[in-house]
Amino acid sequence: MAIYLFCQNRHLAKNLRFVREIENNQQAFVATVVHDLKTPTNAQINSLNLLKNEAFGKLNSEQQEIISLTQESCKYMSNLIGTIMETYRNDLGKIPLNKSEFDIIKLIRAICEETKVLAAKKNQILNFDYTGLPISIYADRLQIMRVIQNLLSNAITYGFCDTEIVVSIENSHNNLSFYVQNQSNEIPSGELATVFDKFKKTKYANINSSGTGLGLYLAKQIIESHNGKMFAESNKDGICCFGFCIPQKANLKATKYTVKEVNKDNFSKIN
Repeated sequence: MAIYLFCQNRHLAKNLRFVREIENNQQAFVATVVHDLKTPTNAQINSLNLLKNEAFGKLNSEQQEIISLTQESCKYMSNLIGTIMETYRNDLGKIPLNKSEFDIIKLIRAICEETKVLAAKKNQILNFDYTGLPISIYADRLQIMRVIQNLLSNAITYGFCDTEIVVSIENSHNNLSFYVQNQSNEIPSGELATVFDKFKKTKYANINSSGTGLGLYLAKQIIESHNGKMFAESNKDGICCFGFCIPQKANLKATKYTVKEVNKDNFSKIN
């Protein structure tokens, strides 16, 4: 028996070393690719600045608008590259925050407007039907923008063509909750439980094979650094919802929602 247990322990230790080696290789690969993206992204930003400043000729209002939207996308990409590099330098998870007070409704509208171009390619309708007053929160605007952008991008990528993507927000008990709902393949409960893990991709990720598996993981790190909580729900009828809850004020902690609580109290309100 002792010899058997000894052999089993050696086998498990060998497997563990193998898994760690794979993970380290994945991290090194992603870090290298992200670093190499800096130069072409900065070149794109500089070229767009020249175009917008009419260095190559006059532009009409529509052309100016398209260039501005493209500029914002490239700036977002540049900031995202910086965030990923920063998280790797800080052992992937210790994301520094630069908090300020800002109107999150204005931010969501700007991101939705920018993202509509991607949704249009799949004939999807992006709907953020908010008619209330502005909502100010104290958080890191850039990091929250990254989380919202990631959730919207996932909803478009994995959502069915010719469907509606519903974005909604709820402000109650000094907590702010953000939801993105789409229609897609059901994510099995086993996969849903690990969807925020590092390098985790669902079995449907083959439609977005270029993904790194870091998007939702980074989103979770950002939200938890704001004392918040990420949540996800996927139903058999194809309705899928991802979102987060964070405290609206600096000195509060967000309610620790579980998927069950969101499903009961908030998820149904999107429909």
